[in-house]
Order: sequence, then C-alpha cells, then structure tokens
Amino acid sequence: MATTDGVPEPGRAHPALEERRRKVARERGRRRRLVVLGGIGAVVCVLAGYWLATGPVLTVGGITVTGYRGPDRPQLESALAGAASHGGSLLSPPVDDMTVIAERFPGVQTIHVSRDWPLGLTVAVVPAPAFAVVEAPGQRSVVVSPRGLVMAPAPPHLVRPTLVLSQPIPAFAHPLPAWAMQTLGFLMLVAPHTRPRIQNITYAGGELRAQMTKGPVLILGTPDRLSQKAVAVNTILSRVSAKTVLSATYLDVSVPDRPALGNGTVPPVTTSTSTSG
Repeated sequence: MATTDGVPEPGRAHPALEERRRKVARERGRRRRLVVLGGIGAVVCVLAGYWLATGPVLTVGGITVTGYRGPDRPQLESALAGAASHGGSLLSPPVDDMTVIAERFPGVQTIHVSRDWPLGLTVAVVPAPAFAVVEAPGQRSVVVSPRGLVMAPAPPHLVRPTLVLSQPIPAFAHPLPAWAMQTLGFLMLVAPHTRPRIQNITYAGGELRAQMTKGPVLILGTPDRLSQKAVAVNTILSRVSAKTVLSATYLDVSVPDRPALGNGTVPPVTTSTSTSG
C-alpha cells in the first residue's frame, strides 16, 4: 500500500510503473490478436481467390472456334470444350492441353486462346496449309498437311501430284506411309522455289524417284540421309544454269556427297529390295 504522500511502500513498484506495465501487456495482447486475425483473413482471401479462380463462378461456360472450316469442326469444338471445362478456369484456361488436342486434327496448325467474357473462351485456329498432293491408282487425289496427315480431297486445279502411292491412300486424318512422311521432310528442306517443281515422287525397288517439271528425273535413292540430299539438290540448282538443268535428263543425289547431273540415259534402279508404298 502506498503512503499518503505518494511514496510506494518498500518492496513495491511505483503505481505509475505498474500502470505502464499493464498498458504494455495490453498492447502486446492486442497486437497478437491483430496478427492472428490478419493471418486468418489472409487465409480466407487465398481460399476465396482459389475458389473464384477454380470454382463454379469462373468455370468456362463455352468456347467459340473461329478460323476453321474443316469437316471435323464439330469434333474439334467438342474436344476443345471438354479440355477447357475439365482442366482449368476462365482465369487460367488449360491452353497447353487445348493446343495438344487441337494439333491432332489434320487441318490445324496451332491455336490461340483468349477470354470471351463473361464466361467463355475464343479459340482462333491457325489452319494447316495444304503441303502436298497425294494420289493412288483408282482414287481421288488428296491434300496432306506438313505433318503428313490426310486433310481433304484435292481441288480440281491441283492436277499434278507430289507423291504417288502404290497402295490405298490413308483415311482422313491418318498419316501417310513412312517413306512418304520421310519424303515430306525432304521437301521441307528443299528451296521453296524448287519444291513445286518436284512431282510424281514414287517409291519402288527401295528407291525414291521424282520428275522435275521441265527438267530431269530426280534420283533420291534409298530414303535415308534425305536432309543431306536436299542440301545437294539446293546446291546443284543454285550453281548450275537453268539452261543446263533443263537439258539434263537426270539429277542423281542418291549419294549426296557425289551428286551427278547428266544428260544421258537415266540410270536404272540399282537396289533390289522390293517395297510398296
């Protein structure tokens, strides 16, 4: 107990000091409560944000496909809608999954996905170009994509085939035979202005051959080292005059290290392996 003149009893703290200590304790308690409440609020905000981002409020309600007129458009729309509704939300759509699915379709090169508020997505398709014309005996010619997938019947004005198969043309969206797929890779490496001149590529006796428009027979040999053979074709045609090429009867790059441009008899098929394609 304090004395009447305000002097504390021996062994006890001054009242002002005791009050200060109580204030400090109350302040610490208040701060702890604020920290706890702030932590709870942050967790609630995170959970609410996650729910908004992935929950039903921002679930993709539908998609709109633009830039694509292929016969399989309904299947493409269905596949993209399924991927969009099961793999993400409007704020975070599954673009990678949607792209992988879309690129399985022969007429699709790639896609661009954008939000179509309030609840939809717009998928802009970049169509795959018609890279080559393929024909087979008794069948209508088709065009194929750069990936070698059958896209559609060839338009009437595309009368000269790039590839000639000896077996039936694969069904829509299916890939060409292995040798033809390899040959498409060769064509991609040929100079763009030369590519249209290479026509009627066949695979017989284990050897690839083609006819160049207003030019020689192109002998590619076995379907290996085709990237080097494309370089050899590009090199020869860039270094030899157009007149010389037009007068030649064959351009042989079957051994790409030793290409030959000649105007004599076209060399016969040298391999004996019987193959079909």
